[in-house]
Amino acid sequence: MALVGGGGAGNVAGSNPSGVGSSINYIGNHAYATSGIVVVGNSEISLCDFTTGSEYIVGTAMFSSGTDASDNYQYSIEFNGSVVDRYHTNGGVVAPDRVNRQILIPPYTHVQFTALNTTDTSTGNQQLFFQGRVYHA
Repeated sequence: MALVGGGGAGNVAGSNPSGVGSSINYIGNHAYATSGIVVVGNSEISLCDFTTGSEYIVGTAMFSSGTDASDNYQYSIEFNGSVVDRYHTNGGVVAPDRVNRQILIPPYTHVQFTALNTTDTSTGNQQLFFQGRVYHA
């Protein structure tokens, strides 16, 4: 049975799991989250925020900038409120393959992907795409 939503509930209604938002989506043994464009300034902003169920997920988080600027950005991955990975860009538009982060998400984990402009108070468009393989513990 396909799974959708942040809690690993069965997709018994046959709903469409696609879309942009801050939660995680499940399709069979795969999971993904996509933030869409989020305007980020010099306050840490959540791009995606969800809690996993009893499964664990091995995947890739891809942070990218839709802003042609020389600002530096900090991208973070947090599990249960603790930073487990942090990456800083060095200005300008960054090729997405330079900001791919391989991660393993444990069961029952509150996950947040965030972005922050570390240069100044200007804002820029930032995005996150996460995709992974779901394993049932």
